[in-house]
Amino acid sequence: MNEHKKYGWTVKGILGMIFSPMGLLFLTLGVCLWHFKAGEDPQDPLIFLCVFGGIGAVFLLTGLGLLLAELYRRAQLRRAYEGGYYVMAKIAGVTAQNQVRVNGSSPLMLECHYRDPDTGVVHVYYSRYLYVDVTDMLQSDQVPVYIDRMNDRVGFVDVDAVLPKIEIHR
Repeated sequence: MNEHKKYGWTVKGILGMIFSPMGLLFLTLGVCLWHFKAGEDPQDPLIFLCVFGGIGAVFLLTGLGLLLAELYRRAQLRRAYEGGYYVMAKIAGVTAQNQVRVNGSSPLMLECHYRDPDTGVVHVYYSRYLYVDVTDMLQSDQVPVYIDRMNDRVGFVDVDAVLPKIEIHR
């Protein structure tokens, strides 16, 4: 289990990586304008602090919240994988994520179904984003899904286990 696994970044994490530095920049700008008494009116530095600092604080806190949520999700997936408990789930299909666009195209995700033999409940898990159509490359119709024993809602779909090594040439 020493191999490096890709847990993937979601929209939340990417937005967190954008909002956090942008918020820090605005917050710093507001504090600097206030500190150096920018403006002509005596009230101007306070207005700059409230406007730029307020917008910066909102963006910074939102970005950090999104980033922390994404890091928590990735830590849960890592814990599930390192726990070593997995089930074989049937690959139901490859679906495009149309709400995300990368270089003009939408990434794909594997949708996997697993029926718990004890309860009869069907669990649906999704893989990380895939940036190439892997439909014809799948080496099996089942994929290992590493499940956290403490929380069966957390499952890491090990898509690399059913794919050959892929090199993309553009």
